[in-house]
Amino acid sequence: MMSPSRSSSMESVKTLNPLPTLIKAKKAISPESAKILMDLVDERGKVSEWYSNPKCLEYQIANPFASIRGDNDHKIISILPELFGLGESVMRHLNWGFKNSAFEYATGYHGFWVLKYLEGGEFEPHCDWDSGPNGIRPPVVATAAILLNNEYEGGGIIIYDCEGNPSIVEDKKEQYSMTIWDGYTQHCVKPVTKGIRYALVIHYTGISK
Repeated sequence: MMSPSRSSSMESVKTLNPLPTLIKAKKAISPESAKILMDLVDERGKVSEWYSNPKCLEYQIANPFASIRGDNDHKIISILPELFGLGESVMRHLNWGFKNSAFEYATGYHGFWVLKYLEGGEFEPHCDWDSGPNGIRPPVVATAAILLNNEYEGGGIIIYDCEGNPSIVEDKKEQYSMTIWDGYTQHCVKPVTKGIRYALVIHYTGISK
């Protein structure tokens, strides 16, 4: 899954539901690549265009659907093998493990989104699958979020069940850990109360039921 120069690999992949809509994994990305991704969004990140995502900078890598595409320089090229391997590995877990999801199977993804939440930054409750005019195209059927650092307070991911009950799924702030959820699931990122929160997000496309 990782490039030959990287030593990390996903460990302890666990499904948290007998009929899963949520998957967690440890050590999803190498420390070297996490550092490069944080440097990239520090250097090149732009203010998020999503109204529900204030005080957040984002930088997109290898998104085939992006309206504006940048050139891949040596820094980006150095991490692409690991990112593509991670993207494909997550897609296999989605198609194997999500038995009660609202999609038939994932077929691809919107590249890689590096997010930098500043102090006070949050993402209000929302659903990644959005068929409206302001939604991501093509619609998102599943999302993977990888935590790149842990030097911050607040900023936990909350997943809501079908009855609107919240469940904190990123309370330990375990660096390099990953959470994957169904794109039709309501979720949010709580406000960062101290420091800066960095995350890598992969939005998956696919066939809806």
